[in-house]
Amino acid sequence: MFHIDASAGKPPLSVKIMYGSGQGVDAATQVGLNTFLLYYLTAVCGFSGSAAGLVFFLSLTLDALLDPLIGRTSDRYRSRWGRRLPFMAAALVPMAGSAFAIFSIPEGLGEAGLFLYVLLFNVALRLALSIFALPYAALTAELSDDYGERSAISGFRALFIFLGTLACLIPGSAVILSGDKLQSPDAYRLFGVWLALLILLFGTACLAGIRRTVLALPTPPVEETSPRFVTELANLVRNAAFVRLFAAAVLVLVGQGITLALNIHAFRYFWHVSADQLQLPLMVLVVGQALGLPVAGLLLRVVEKRSGIVCAVIGTAGYTVMIALLALAGVLPVGTNLSLALLVANAIILGAASTLFVICLFSMMADAVDEHDYLFGVRREALYAAALMLGIKAATGIGGFVAGVGLQFIGFSAQGPANAAGQPPFPGVEAINHLGLLWGALPSLLLFSSLPLLLRYPVTRTRHAFVIEELDKRASGAAAQGQ
Repeated sequence: MFHIDASAGKPPLSVKIMYGSGQGVDAATQVGLNTFLLYYLTAVCGFSGSAAGLVFFLSLTLDALLDPLIGRTSDRYRSRWGRRLPFMAAALVPMAGSAFAIFSIPEGLGEAGLFLYVLLFNVALRLALSIFALPYAALTAELSDDYGERSAISGFRALFIFLGTLACLIPGSAVILSGDKLQSPDAYRLFGVWLALLILLFGTACLAGIRRTVLALPTPPVEETSPRFVTELANLVRNAAFVRLFAAAVLVLVGQGITLALNIHAFRYFWHVSADQLQLPLMVLVVGQALGLPVAGLLLRVVEKRSGIVCAVIGTAGYTVMIALLALAGVLPVGTNLSLALLVANAIILGAASTLFVICLFSMMADAVDEHDYLFGVRREALYAAALMLGIKAATGIGGFVAGVGLQFIGFSAQGPANAAGQPPFPGVEAINHLGLLWGALPSLLLFSSLPLLLRYPVTRTRHAFVIEELDKRASGAAAQGQ
């Protein structure tokens, strides 16, 4: 029986900071893909919305099949460098190379060649991200078993979601959204170089900063026997804490993924934001993420983690659907300073809610690992991280798929000759109105549907204290028998 010593449940500040830097790898990658990839494929490379959506869906499907295997392999792996670090180190260079390639599509590939190229490097990027992120996320549960300290550790991960987003979005917006570069392949290629550098920078900093601490963690004994893989997956489903949290996370992240994938489309065509102002509602997202850090710190001192997520969901979904419906009803005129200001406020709310959501989500999943240990007698940190990562990837997989197919379904097209000002043509009025619903109403509906699941999440502060006490008793009993 293996259990973390609670007396060692508060790692030093420097370790928490350097551990958090690893989240910058995922943040920069996800923001780069969510913000720019769909537009790059459909409006620059000539992909249809359905073809782009199919790429996202196929990549997610392969990830869904392999993520649990990657997580379980990491949980059972033993080496002189521990269970987690070898996987993280091996993933960085392939991930950086794939990130560059996906934004550097060569000309003259033909329709089939273009599809295969994008699919290949999108799959390679997703798998490399999994090989890094799953062992990384598992460390949240291993670094501490304290209910409150896990939220603090998750807070540093959220901090680097903000910093990773900032480091990706500011240069990316400067390169792609400045002047007339929105349709320029060279701008996206330069962005791909920057994204690859960010992956290497954040990943290397994390590995260097946590290496000693991670290698000093107690290593679970080699399992002479362990449940079969199918049995372990079945046990995940038998844990009510995992099932409800995972299902709610998928709904929220798919909704957010649709919104993020369609932001540029919606800002440009539904909200009539001018090309030189497109950066503003995108950039203030990171301001909201920064504001979410102190909000989460204060709120989680007085409420349960599940209540924190409920607040985040209600805030972001309620505001987004409200302004979208007001614009569709003609009450809120688009293309005005007022509508731009409301979009800026929407981005701030979305950013703050996203920070609160991820802090609670990371911490709650670590608590669910303890619940699993209590129920089934084994710790499966990376397997749980794999399940959580699958939900997170729904933001760029299922969310991107729904966004792409949705564009195709509503007949949206910005292709055709440029106007006298050199801008691409606007779609028809009906397609633009449907775009507003696709961007504002559909994601909010998904977010609201997560609330019944979140409200029934069973691991409260009291329940977790009971579980830790029982695990300590079990570990003490096992140690006494071994003497």
